[in-house]
Amino acid sequence: MRILFVSSSSGSRGGGELYLIYLGQELANRGYAVGLWCSQHPIMNELASSFGRFGEVLRSPYQNTYSLKLRSFTHIFPQINQKIISQWQAFKPDILHFNKQNLEDGLDLLSWSHYLSIPYLVTIHITQTQDSLGAFLGKWRDLIAKISLRKYRGSLVAISEHRGKELTSFLATSSASSEKIVVIQNGVPIPEETEHLVKRQASRLQLKLHPEELLILAVGRMEAQKQPLLFLQWASHLKSNLPSARFLWVGDGRLTSLWDQWVIENHAQDYIQRLSWQNDVTPYLAAADGFFHPAAFEGLPFALLEAMAWSLPCVITSTLADELKFPQGVYFVASEQDQFKDLKNFINSQERNAVANVGYQIIKEQFSLEKMVDTYVSLYIAILNY
Repeated sequence: MRILFVSSSSGSRGGGELYLIYLGQELANRGYAVGLWCSQHPIMNELASSFGRFGEVLRSPYQNTYSLKLRSFTHIFPQINQKIISQWQAFKPDILHFNKQNLEDGLDLLSWSHYLSIPYLVTIHITQTQDSLGAFLGKWRDLIAKISLRKYRGSLVAISEHRGKELTSFLATSSASSEKIVVIQNGVPIPEETEHLVKRQASRLQLKLHPEELLILAVGRMEAQKQPLLFLQWASHLKSNLPSARFLWVGDGRLTSLWDQWVIENHAQDYIQRLSWQNDVTPYLAAADGFFHPAAFEGLPFALLEAMAWSLPCVITSTLADELKFPQGVYFVASEQDQFKDLKNFINSQERNAVANVGYQIIKEQFSLEKMVDTYVSLYIAILNY
């Protein structure tokens, strides 16, 4: 089977891009031929380079929806790009798998699929509407996305049960058309114990951590959605109750300067550090003793799933907890009103270990990479045999 992934090209450092690497590499390991089509824009260079280690990469001049001045209004009457369509055809795929960050982006790419006889499907990671996010002309942009997605004839894959329900509600589909909405939950690799021990020793030595120090980690872009300044509040409070704690954020973004300013003004340089984006965060997951994920909302965040796979107790926001709906006791939930009170649970090492163990078991049972890829392969075969 030959599978060509078509990226809406929103960037190289989001969960949607990590998803392509995980899924594509595991499919390649299983003997499938995989390819990636994406924009020539430099923002896609990292993804193209990573994917190129195990699959063929095709690139073309293409502007992502968020690079367009009129956003999705440009897609009301999408212009056919025959060069890109021909590029897809030249790969000779059995399946075209579109990858969209949200409801609005890449609507033109989906419309071009109708000119091909190749079976196709699309994965949508974020199902929040533009209106709910307070975007300019959000209601109209949502309407354009709704009309376009209703016209799309392939399967629509949501990456969690919650996202699937939101997508169904957004499209207001009939019982017949709702059958094209499929839920395939994200999955992550589960490290072997030997990998964990080796990486932990080396990484803690590199970070100059003493054996008694606890490292609390966060991984993500420093953008408003990820709430990196809330991480600083949690860190400051926990430090006063857990003196052995140190904190590390891996990633950068538009809020980096504000983050640095807060650390300096609060004289927190000794216990709060950050690193720029790292292509491989597993050494830091291995070194860590806990994980903060203060994002306001997500799809099904790979960073959180990876932390659970590395047996880390995780602290998340109440709004994210409402979205994910994991079983009770998997992680510590810091509500907005009582976040500091809730963080006190983190001080107890036995409770941290218990939460980490439950989280690890849930990854093994529900969110393993193997399970995710098995389900996609079954869907590909079903589409080809339809």
